[in-house]
Amino acid sequence: MLRSLFALFFATAWIFAYDIPVDCTQIFEARKAEIQKELEIVDEQRQALEAFRASVYANYEENLAKLAKKESDINASMRQIEKKNKDAEAKIANYQKILDELKANTGDKLVQAYAKMKDQAAADVLTQMARSKAAAIISALDPKKISTIMAKMDPGVASELTTMLHDGPPYIDKAKDQKVDAPEGSLLN
Repeated sequence: MLRSLFALFFATAWIFAYDIPVDCTQIFEARKAEIQKELEIVDEQRQALEAFRASVYANYEENLAKLAKKESDINASMRQIEKKNKDAEAKIANYQKILDELKANTGDKLVQAYAKMKDQAAADVLTQMARSKAAAIISALDPKKISTIMAKMDPGVASELTTMLHDGPPYIDKAKDQKVDAPEGSLLN
């Protein structure tokens, strides 16, 4: 039974295959034309891709050149800024040296003046000064002169100055450090 079924199947397939004429060359030619159209499309896309790559690479090279130029400009600017900073620091150091010399000369003359003053007169003047300035002047005097001047001062002022001298420089007025909470423009401010 199985053999007869296979035989019938092959006979039917042979009959139908014989009845349909197949022109292979026509199919190959049609397929060849389709493949050529597809190849043309692929070739056009490849050319477009190559053109795009070339434009992207040219743009990349151009941006890279611009970046290199900006980097060199920034580096040149940084060198100029560093040079100006060094010059400014040198000038500041020079001005600070001059200022220190002026302060030393002025301070020395001021200390010499108070050292030559009579004790009561020096005590009266220092009592009227801001406590921080008075402490700075007194600290530069000879200890023997300090004791005679402080002996002539009001005990409260002498006590404040002694405390400031004990704490050491920088001498700061306590009254100036304390702020009163009051409206702006008030007499308390």
